[in-house]
Amino acid sequence: MSVTVVGDPSLGMPPVDNGSGVADPIARRREEILDGVAEGVFSLDAQWRLTDCNRAAEAHAGIKREEVLGKIYWEVAQAAADSSLGALLREVMATRRPAQAEAPSAMKPGAVLAVRAFPLSDGICVTFRDVTESRAAARRERDQAERLELVLAASGLGDWSWDAASDLMTLSPKAAAVHGLPPTTTPTWAEMQQSLHPDDRPRVLEAVAKAIARKAPCVVEYRIRRAGDGAEVWVMARAHGVYAPDGRPAGMLGVIGDVSAAKAQELMARESEARFRIMADCTPAPAWVTSAAGPIEFVNQAMAEWVGRPREELMGDAWLTLLHPDDLPKIVEARAAARRDLISYVCEARFRRWDGAWRTMQVSAKPRVDDAGMFQGYVGLAMDVSDIRAAEIRQKLLINELNHRVKNTLATVQSIAHQTLREAAPGREARERLTERLLALSAAHNVLTRENWEGAELAEIAAEAIRPYDDAKARRITLDGPEARIAPSAALALSMALHELATNALKYGALSQARGRVAIRWVPEGGTIALEWRETGGPKVAAPARRGFGSRLLSQGLAAELGAKAEVLYEPEGLICRIRAPAAGPN
Repeated sequence: MSVTVVGDPSLGMPPVDNGSGVADPIARRREEILDGVAEGVFSLDAQWRLTDCNRAAEAHAGIKREEVLGKIYWEVAQAAADSSLGALLREVMATRRPAQAEAPSAMKPGAVLAVRAFPLSDGICVTFRDVTESRAAARRERDQAERLELVLAASGLGDWSWDAASDLMTLSPKAAAVHGLPPTTTPTWAEMQQSLHPDDRPRVLEAVAKAIARKAPCVVEYRIRRAGDGAEVWVMARAHGVYAPDGRPAGMLGVIGDVSAAKAQELMARESEARFRIMADCTPAPAWVTSAAGPIEFVNQAMAEWVGRPREELMGDAWLTLLHPDDLPKIVEARAAARRDLISYVCEARFRRWDGAWRTMQVSAKPRVDDAGMFQGYVGLAMDVSDIRAAEIRQKLLINELNHRVKNTLATVQSIAHQTLREAAPGREARERLTERLLALSAAHNVLTRENWEGAELAEIAAEAIRPYDDAKARRITLDGPEARIAPSAALALSMALHELATNALKYGALSQARGRVAIRWVPEGGTIALEWRETGGPKVAAPARRGFGSRLLSQGLAAELGAKAEVLYEPEGLICRIRAPAAGPN
């Protein structure tokens, strides 16, 4: 315990009794005065006997003075004997000089006393007061100030205060450094206003005025011109008013910090986000960004247009309503599996487009992380692969159909060659017939190839079949009928049949004479197309004595490909042939 030696005052303590058995008025007055003192007071003679104590001392020690007066102090306060308080009393008794100190109470455990002892003519007097609560409050205030200082140091903030009466501001070293001022500067509020950026000054002053008027804190970000170098600095200040007992504003307290770096990063982030949004909206494919928790938080313009809904309606988990019910479990599971390991994923599912059509979309998504490697969510892109998948299916079908067609074509060529040679025509004539028939077959193939072997227009098949036999300047063969498509196998068979009919008409029928004509007409009937070949203006017709390639093709070949024989009528006015072919679906 540290002891402070003060002056050498002396408090005389006359006896209570004047020797006559009557209480001395002076002693009574002294007793009344001591009992009115808030501090505890007691006195000891040179032999350490208690000679007096007031009510405050009684209350603190929990004793009655009439019971302890005359007793040795160390017997009454045994705990004080070896304590710092005991050492203080011995020092004053020995040196005859006053001293004061703070010491633990000998009579009240846990209490701290502010003790002052001074010598008397025949002993010492001791005064004390309990400072336990005030010291605890001071300690709490000191701890709180230290914690605040640590918090401010860690946060990079500086504290400041403004006294309205003097208009002076007190700045901590950190607050002064933010403004570029020396640590001991005490500028006025009017001077500090001059450091505010002209564009921000009205806004800051308005925020301060509102905070004082409303008795509420204010937080504001603004720019200042730093003293010395004049640099523009972004700062953040938080403050609240200080008020006099009558409620009038007395000043403000606040903190301030340099947020220029944060502002620069914020600007870079905004610019980066703006560039991303522009790039995303320029992307023709639907794209989106999810949060770390999973819901969508951004979609690009292409996605909004593809779905046909505003962007805000596609936030969260609204995309689930666009999925085909049969594909929903598959894509949800793929997404969840990828999220478990934070890996990329690719899957396909059907989504409903703006026009209600179900389209197959290939969905690709990759996880995104920040600079610290923390997972932020997924970036996704969708591509409409409906046409690609349909083309793949068509390609597979075409390959299978091509394989089948090649085999059938080879069989047809073999049959044409065999039948042509069986007709026992001279070699040159046989070659010409074979060539013409193969060219007719080739013409039909050309039409089907342009149509991807999915079918052909009957008018085009007929036009290609009769083109070598008609005169472009003076038409003798007419075609009449609505748009109608026939299956690939029927197209080849019909092309060969028309070629044979035209060849026969050129040799023996209507086309063998100048006034002869041929009319080809067709009409849809249910799932079939009824076609008629009618010759007029030629020589009289009679049934042939023997059947050639053309007759066998019409009676047998067409039956195999079309499912029914052609009906051939040898009318005197001209040959009539009726053929029924199966219709194909729309292209």
